[in-house]
Amino acid sequence: FIVLLVFSMTISRLSTRLFSSTAQSALARNANSPLRWGILSAGRISSDYVKAMHLVPEAEPIAVAARSASKAQEFADSHNIPKTFGNYHDLIRNPDVDVVYIGTIADHHYEWTRESILAGKPTVVEKPMTLCADDTKELINLAKEKNVFLMEGMWTRCFPAMQKLRQIIASNEIGPIVYVQGDFGYSMANNGPEDRIWLPDSGGVTMDIGMYIAQFGRLAFPDGKLKDVFATGTVKNGVDHSVMATVTYERGDSRDGFGEDGLLQFALTGAANTEERMVLQGTKGRVFINGPFHVPQKMKVMYDQGRGESTEQIFDFPLPDDPYGAWNNPGSIGFVHQIREVGTALSRGKKECDSFTWNESLEVATVVDEIVRQVRGERPILRKVNGMEAMEVASS
Repeated sequence: FIVLLVFSMTISRLSTRLFSSTAQSALARNANSPLRWGILSAGRISSDYVKAMHLVPEAEPIAVAARSASKAQEFADSHNIPKTFGNYHDLIRNPDVDVVYIGTIADHHYEWTRESILAGKPTVVEKPMTLCADDTKELINLAKEKNVFLMEGMWTRCFPAMQKLRQIIASNEIGPIVYVQGDFGYSMANNGPEDRIWLPDSGGVTMDIGMYIAQFGRLAFPDGKLKDVFATGTVKNGVDHSVMATVTYERGDSRDGFGEDGLLQFALTGAANTEERMVLQGTKGRVFINGPFHVPQKMKVMYDQGRGESTEQIFDFPLPDDPYGAWNNPGSIGFVHQIREVGTALSRGKKECDSFTWNESLEVATVVDEIVRQVRGERPILRKVNGMEAMEVASS
């Protein structure tokens, strides 16, 4: 029995290494060719992602998998994709796929991201990466162990406007950031009882869009340490529907010399369509990111000249020319920025993207966990891995 067990473990390790080496050699072999993407799930977000991908010469969607062969074929026909699979396993293990994009509902992110990493496939998974910080940490550690590229799909970070924002903060031209304020909301009045927004594990406004604002904390306070999360809100159909949150960052002995804690304050709601604007207030000025900030296209920087007096500078970052016009989600053409960045990172042998690192994914997941816990209580998270179900509780 012991001999058989050792033999089985050895075969398992060899299999994982084989998948990993195959994926890495495929990337090297196709360094001068378009990166070949496999699309896992044939839903609305995957549709937008593939449409954007067709606008990036360095990327090519070559395969799609769905829960049924017919749905995969329908998606492929609509999006000019040559290969189809009636299950996710076969796409992940296909040697022609260089990188896997996971666009399932969030409840299945952990399961399929884990399988993709174990197969040695560079993986981009839609946000949230998982349903809780513990699972996100587990996947990040697995990616480190297997030496596999992994990115959570925080596409907002890849926009040129966000790169400019980083430069402004790093230059200290508006001084250290004192606080960040923002809002994000859209009316869920027409979301029926079967809509994913009401799912007990992944539903609610915080799990759906909270990460878009939570990620600003690390941008504004790059040397800070997450300190406290305070949240209150309302609950509808068992999930958080409107939220007010304040997140504090301990600045400590930071390079900017400003000792006060940094503050991130934001509102989320499913009751109304909000302006979706962000403000970053520094000691010498401020930055306004016009709505919708998660598809950032315009920024105004104001430089204080005294109380009530300032000069301003406008920066425009228009979206690429749009040959489609119709998208499932507004601004989805902006996926082109993330698709290009993933390709660049892989071509340079990186295992994570500079725009949104593993540590940032984990920090945002921690903030989101705590907000949800404070507003509606702990969530029972049911996940399925290799046919085995495990019940766990999301905690801070």
